[in-house]
Amino acid sequence: MDLTEQIASFVPADADEAAAKTTLLRLIGEYGDAILDRGCPAGHITCSGYILSPDLDQTLMAYHLIYQSVGWTGGHADGDPDLLGVALREAREETAVTQIWPLTRRILSIDVLPVPPHVKRGVPVAPHLHYNVTFGLIAPTGQAVAAKPDENRDVRWLTPDEVEAQCTEPQMRPIYRKLTARMQAIAAEKREIPAKMAAPLLAWYPGARRDLPWRADRDPYRVWVSEIMLQQTRVEAVKGYYARFLETLPDVAALASCPDDVLMKLWEGLGYYSRVRNMKRAAAVIMDEHGGAFPRTYDAVRALPGIGDYTAGAVCSICFGLPTPAVDGNVLRVMARLQEDFRNVLAPAVKTDVTAELAAVYPAHDACTLTQALMELGATVCVPNGAPRCEACPLAALCMARMHGSTDALPVREKKTRRRTEQHTVLILRCDGRIAIRKRPDKGLLASLWELPSVPGRLTPEDAARVASDWGAAPRALVQTVERRHIFTHITWELFGVTLDCAAMPKGFVWATPDDLATVYSLPTAFRCVLE
Repeated sequence: MDLTEQIASFVPADADEAAAKTTLLRLIGEYGDAILDRGCPAGHITCSGYILSPDLDQTLMAYHLIYQSVGWTGGHADGDPDLLGVALREAREETAVTQIWPLTRRILSIDVLPVPPHVKRGVPVAPHLHYNVTFGLIAPTGQAVAAKPDENRDVRWLTPDEVEAQCTEPQMRPIYRKLTARMQAIAAEKREIPAKMAAPLLAWYPGARRDLPWRADRDPYRVWVSEIMLQQTRVEAVKGYYARFLETLPDVAALASCPDDVLMKLWEGLGYYSRVRNMKRAAAVIMDEHGGAFPRTYDAVRALPGIGDYTAGAVCSICFGLPTPAVDGNVLRVMARLQEDFRNVLAPAVKTDVTAELAAVYPAHDACTLTQALMELGATVCVPNGAPRCEACPLAALCMARMHGSTDALPVREKKTRRRTEQHTVLILRCDGRIAIRKRPDKGLLASLWELPSVPGRLTPEDAARVASDWGAAPRALVQTVERRHIFTHITWELFGVTLDCAAMPKGFVWATPDDLATVYSLPTAFRCVLE
């Protein structure tokens, strides 16, 4: 939003605020963005952050040397039209807090504040007006604080009574009381949203649901398989795998007794192979400890290998009707926008809070539908990439981010750590129509899977041929080289493939035909892309 839109969106609560808004809009029309600069003859815009604790019972104040009083953080816009950004920057500079976020993007208050004559850095400053725009900020109380020495001293958390007692500016006390009350009211609005979600979602879902194969019934084995497959994988990619998997392994007993090579072949191309290994381990536990019947309590499902909070919540709510929300990135995104929550959704505490909020409002009669409705909403309406489809959202009337224009800023996700890059030389050894493969180590990335033999680093074709010779493959000719890149969650592999025609098939390798690679041996995509 530009400056005019930001100020125009403010809804005044009394005559003083209405007059301040009107005057400020008039001055913006007269001076334009110059109203952001200290040299504006009519006064200028300042941006304050009123910082409360998460429980809204303490305020972070600094002792201002100019005013000789405790007060909020803030500073001059100095030409920057991002008023909220200025308020956040000033709050960090004046208090040294690192964890801080807006309660809402909405402007809390606009006040005209007379500034008395004073001296700043040895220079006299004449009396003037601040058109002060205030935002509500939240910061945890446990973090270290420090004053900005040239302006403030003695940053501390104060209760409302302490603010009243230590603020020596009488005109500021009612403003602080007003801001506290408004932040408490907004926080109450946010807390009420989960209780209002169920009815519109339950009404919306039957007509909006996609026809997906795993929704055909509520069999816990089938739902479990689908949820594990859908982790880190697109719906369209899963459909075919899901059908083939269940055709071969229709129940827990079949999965528990499935040979590893067959299992890896069924999973080939889905990646994250630890998922399917854990599924087999879990199936064995179900057979040994639960008599082959899928457990029906959250704790028992959660205790199975490879099943976390989300999968346990999904299985138990969808299949058994328990009030156990399945909170993943989609649901966190929906809730962040609905409640205009600027906390980092990757923080475990946020997920814990959202899960508890939803569990408290789950309907006893239809937990299955509510879980799937939330999944559907996050996947098809409140989408992760691109603008949300607010016009199709059954919760649009409740969404605070839509009301305040902050959908594009939510959810907040901390920056991912940069993937490290590794170089590997992959040797495609061909002899008499067969290709050499071998098992990877039992631990580490792609553990126990088949691979094309590889060595760390990037070798020249000549060096690769010497390695193959040391292995006993007797390379005769270089066929071709290829370069590929394969991206894992935390690692990027830069792969240099060297295809060699060989005269011998030494032991230590399995020499597979192309048909074997298509039907018997599961070769991860990282190696198959080099082979292809």
